[in-house]
Amino acid sequence: MNRLTLPVHDLKKYLWYFFETRGFTADTLAGIISDDAIRAAEMARGKGRGPAIIIHGIMPRCGTVYVGELLCRHPDLYAYPHHLWELPVLPLTADVRQLQQKFLLGYKPNNGKLEDDDFLPLFGAAMMALLHAPVPPQQRVLAKMPSVQYLGHFFSMFPHENVLILVRDGRDVVHSTLRTWPRLNFVQVCLRWNRSAKAVLSAMDYFTKDKCHGYWLAKYEDALQDPVSFVQEACRQFALDEADYPYREIDEIRVIGSSKLEQQGKVGWRHLKRPKNFHPGGYWDQWSKARKLIFKVTAGQSLMDLGYCENLNW
Repeated sequence: MNRLTLPVHDLKKYLWYFFETRGFTADTLAGIISDDAIRAAEMARGKGRGPAIIIHGIMPRCGTVYVGELLCRHPDLYAYPHHLWELPVLPLTADVRQLQQKFLLGYKPNNGKLEDDDFLPLFGAAMMALLHAPVPPQQRVLAKMPSVQYLGHFFSMFPHENVLILVRDGRDVVHSTLRTWPRLNFVQVCLRWNRSAKAVLSAMDYFTKDKCHGYWLAKYEDALQDPVSFVQEACRQFALDEADYPYREIDEIRVIGSSKLEQQGKVGWRHLKRPKNFHPGGYWDQWSKARKLIFKVTAGQSLMDLGYCENLNW
């Protein structure tokens, strides 16, 4: 099992990230994929391989690092092959679709020979084949990405894998994001969380209507409050043996990337011992009335839709 060493991210990447709007609406759901493409993808990824578990967090600072550290201790999982700490494959959906169009334009008689989105599962399968290369046959891949961009395409890109959709209270995400990257704009970060929340809600509705299997919507707060129950539920959701998990190791999990435990409140991505009273939430209550109002206007409905409050009287 690989250990996590998270690099410091470049600010310019996140300035682009928070202003990016593609892939967060229901109209970006995938088109038709042929049975031939699905079968080819299964062969390419490895027909005898168990489904990978890919964590897609609502956005950065939502807890994917901790949940990944929590789950990777299961002996049937192999975390982050090739030291790929994040797996930004799903956000490439538009690029893969464009690649297929360029392929068809390269020889016009090929038009009509492939379905609209046949390249999506083929690209996803190629990535899975790469991830499987160092993984023993009896283990399943665990990967993560703090983004839900094009989440509705997940089973088009990865028809043979599982997805854990991780959400976190938007107020805590916004607060943590601004402590981590203080040069970001408060309103834009609120809008980003709202777009991401709507993408989660749209994808869940789509998965339900399309009778998809192998997905689980989970809350970061539940993993913090009761990690044992969280792990047990994850095992049930993804067909892992609960009895094989080393529950005694849960208390050994270090805190990574907390601005509350670092000196001077700066995120250093160090592995720090978790205090018994550690609870990284609720600091948004110190916001000004203006900031609270801005969040309510931009993301209040999504906060209620995800079950984090019954009304906006806070």
